[in-house]
Amino acid sequence: MKTKHLTTVAMYLALIILSGMIAIPMPVGVPVVLQNMMLFMAGGILGKKYGTLTAAVFVLAVALGLPVLPGGRGGAAVFFGISGSFFIGYVLAPFLVGLALEKYTKRNFLTFFIVYFLFGAVLINLTGLLSMSIHSGGIKPALVAMAGFLPIDTLKAAFAAWVSERIYATGKLNAFIGS
Repeated sequence: MKTKHLTTVAMYLALIILSGMIAIPMPVGVPVVLQNMMLFMAGGILGKKYGTLTAAVFVLAVALGLPVLPGGRGGAAVFFGISGSFFIGYVLAPFLVGLALEKYTKRNFLTFFIVYFLFGAVLINLTGLLSMSIHSGGIKPALVAMAGFLPIDTLKAAFAAWVSERIYATGKLNAFIGS
């Protein structure tokens, strides 16, 4: 790995951690955060390889107990709580977003939005259903809770698509992906 790639991953990891400073508590026990947006956006900005690497390092930091989650949380116990299975989506989303975007030579707002929404927001929410259903009394209450997150996550996908399209349109994408 080149120094430029390592620096890019480290800088994006810092953005993911900083985005955890903003958290809106929800009654279901899983807060609304910007970290999931930054994680699925990692696949669009850094590509599948470095986006997934960044996500994996973030999840490793959580596992090691570093206070990188909202409220300064971290540690392996987080993986067994109500938000535990979201971390599966946190690692899968950048890979699938990056993979999907490799197939499109025309990257505009709509392309980014569809990919971010399906392989980012929806995927992360679907993986989160497992732990939510275990800790909220079944699949039905978990689905109801997820329905509450979907409008907010749609807005996150739209914002991330707008930012990504701007980066791509200005030709600055190579600065982000380390090419």
